Formats: sequence, C-alpha cells, structure tokens
Amino acid sequence: MKKAPKGFFTPILLAAIFLSLQNRLFAQDAVVKGPLGQRLDALIQKAEERGFHGNVLIAQKDEVVLLKGYGLANQAAQTRFTPATLVQIGSNVKDFTKVAIFQLVEKNQLKLSDTLDRFIEGLSTETGGVTIANLLEHTASLPLGMGGDDYPLTRDEMLQRLRSLKLASPPGSKKQYSNIGYSLLAFIVEKLSGQSFDAYVAKEILEPLGMRETGTYIPKLDQTRIAHGYSGDVDKGIILDMPHDAEGHLWNLRGNGGYLSTLAEMHAFYKALRDFKLIKDPALRDKVFNPGEAGVFAGSDMVSFFLFANFPGVDAVVFIATNHSAFKGPALLREIEPVLGIADRGERRITGRENNVTAPMLDKLPDTGIGRTIGEYLKAFNSGDVEIMRKFFTERSLQGPDSPSMDVRLERYRSMFGNLKQLTFQGLRQSPEGEGWEVTALTGSGETATLTFSIEESEPFRFRGVRVMIGG
Repeated sequence: MKKAPKGFFTPILLAAIFLSLQNRLFAQDAVVKGPLGQRLDALIQKAEERGFHGNVLIAQKDEVVLLKGYGLANQAAQTRFTPATLVQIGSNVKDFTKVAIFQLVEKNQLKLSDTLDRFIEGLSTETGGVTIANLLEHTASLPLGMGGDDYPLTRDEMLQRLRSLKLASPPGSKKQYSNIGYSLLAFIVEKLSGQSFDAYVAKEILEPLGMRETGTYIPKLDQTRIAHGYSGDVDKGIILDMPHDAEGHLWNLRGNGGYLSTLAEMHAFYKALRDFKLIKDPALRDKVFNPGEAGVFAGSDMVSFFLFANFPGVDAVVFIATNHSAFKGPALLREIEPVLGIADRGERRITGRENNVTAPMLDKLPDTGIGRTIGEYLKAFNSGDVEIMRKFFTERSLQGPDSPSMDVRLERYRSMFGNLKQLTFQGLRQSPEGEGWEVTALTGSGETATLTFSIEESEPFRFRGVRVMIGG
C-alpha cells in the first residue's frame, strides 16, 4: 500500500478533523460552576451512560451553575449535544403566543372578552361566541387538532372546518386541551398586526431580547446544529421537515408548536417575562408565567421533550431538552430534584401553562414503542374477543411474580368491555407526574374515559397495566 505524501490529508481524516473542531467549537460555552454544578454534572453523566441524550441548564439565584450537552444530537453525523445545539421546544411555543396576545391587549387592540366572530365570518352562534380567554385557557371546547402535526393544514381549510364545526360542549363549561385553539390565536395575531405570526414574534419578542436563534424559518438557522429526534434507532428528522410555507409552519403547528431554540435563549425569555420586559401588567404576566409559583412547563411530540421547571422555594430553574423517546426530560428531572433540595413531589407536577391543564397532548398515537404498544392494546380491547385479548397479554404484557394472573386479567377485561364497549381514541399525553401515559377516549355510551397506561420505557415496551377513570 502506498503511503500518502507528507502533509496530505485523506477525505476521511479531513472529515474527522472537521467534526472534532466543530464539536470543540460548540462545546466552548459549557458551564459547570462550583460544587453544585459539579454534583449535577456527575449525576447527568451517569444518566448519559443509561441512555440520556440532551441539553441541561440549571440556574440558582440567577446564576447558571450548569449548562452542558450530553450524548448525541445527530447519530449519523456523530454530533454531540452542546449548549449551541438547537432543540425543539414543543408546546412551550404557546407561551410566545400568549405574550403576543397580551401585548395586543396592552396596546388596546384586543380584549380577552372579544369573540371569534369579530375576526372570522360565517361561524355558528356557538362557535362565534368563543372568547379570546376561552382559547387561552383551553375552555373553548375545540378539538385537539385538525390532523397530526404532519398534516398540511392551510389557513383557509382551518377556517372552513371551523365554520362547520360543532363544539363538544358550550364554551367556558369545561377544560379541553386544544392545539388548534392556539392556531386561532396565531391567526388573530396575524390579522391585527398585519404580519405573519413568526414575523410578529421575531419583531416584538425575540429581537428586543437579542434572541437570534429561536423560531422556525426566521431567523435562518444552521440545520447542522439541530437535534434530530429518535424513536428507538429510527431517525425522525427535524421539526423543519414539517409542512410549511414561506411564512412558517402550516396551521396544525403555527402558534402552538414547531419552534427551535437553545436553552440559554429560553432561559433569557422566561427571565424577561419575570422582569416585565415583555408584558407590563402583572396579572397578564402571571397568566403566562408566575415566578412565585412552582411548576414544570413541558412540550413534547413523545419523541423529543422540552421542559422548564421553576422552583421558587429553592430559587432555582431547570431546563431540559431531550431527543430520544426512551429517556425523557421528566425522568432526569426526578433525579435532579434531590440535589437541588426539592423534597415535595407535588411541587414538580407538570401543570402545563393553563391553570392545571396537563400538557401537551397528541391527537394520534406516535410511531414509538410506547405508542405502538398502546395501539395494540386498544385494537385488542375493541375486538371484544377474549382470545385476542389473551394473545395481547401473552405477547405484550410484563410477566412476573407481582403481575396479575391471566385469569384475573381476562376477567378485568370482560368487566371493562362490558361497561365501556368500543373505545374511540381522542388524544394522548404524558401523565401529570411524568409517569405513565394518559389516553382520552370516548366510550360506546358517549362518555369520556381516561386510561392511564403503565408501559416499559425501553424495548420491548411491555404493557404493565392500565387505570380507567370515567368522566371529567
């Protein structure tokens, strides 16, 4: 074999050098400060060994003690997470939408009591009577969405379907999480501001704060720095692959999801909210983020996960972004809490952003191990056939000394099917404690059922059990 001439670099060697330089460049901003930062870093390094991939920012008394990436953001390119990695923020986009709406309220361009018929012609009396407050608080009785995130819903189709929509219940009568409600808020922002939702957010929220790496197609983001989502070993791509036009994502995501950011910029956003830099009225600011209340504000597509945790009792905030379905943010948060001195499990409850409405919710089962297991259970359940259910329990459920016997499982199934009949899937979300998965479904008698599934978090994603609640 001939030796390469002195000073000559092969393409493979050049690629390796470039990757090493790229990882070193983006790792320069990592922060591990003081004994607390070192303890946290050691804890998360152990989590990385167990499959954690993502970014973490932790600040106490306004001082960042940890800002660091762990694991891989892009497996194919072997790109590691660093503080510069762009991550999905999921339903936390709704906080930007709220800020935009409340800014318009403060400018006297909008009232929370304004109804949809002010902005959209041809609505029924009931739908036209939905208020801005109803949309913000998820009390409009609108559906979760009008298709999945990957359905190319246009503005005109959204409005046309709204005109023929029959509400599930009178506006204001109950909470029902709705992504499409926030798409309508984005539509209202566009109508009143005369610009696209993304353009308004960029001009009125991001630019004043110096947030240059938050959004979708504004600003132009470096796609090599975007974390890919992974369901098992399957690369689900990046959020910019979702349907979009020249102004941003189409309407199943616009105003309710789809943004990318860095943890440092999201930290800056919530600090600016706290300090009244975006909203002046304390009552309105608190509807987005009340810094005096503990809570965990989460967004997820059940593959990637983003959360912001506020713990005023110990004057600390935590940001976690992950990109692997098998190790989600809440699991790591539970390990971090004792190090910060969080003893009350109730203090970390994932409340979402809407007065204890848990969030986020998906309107279809994700193509993940957990999603497939739940789908197989529902298919077997709806068969009404005990032998099909027996096959599911045999092949897909956890077997152990503490597990119910097959006879007990089948007897429970007979009783459940006798009471519920067919189950029509409505939505899926992680349970409020981040442990288990809640499916909302309609029963054969038209009642709402919530089924909380316990499923293994890793292969082969075996079914452990399910709790059922009717009504609510």
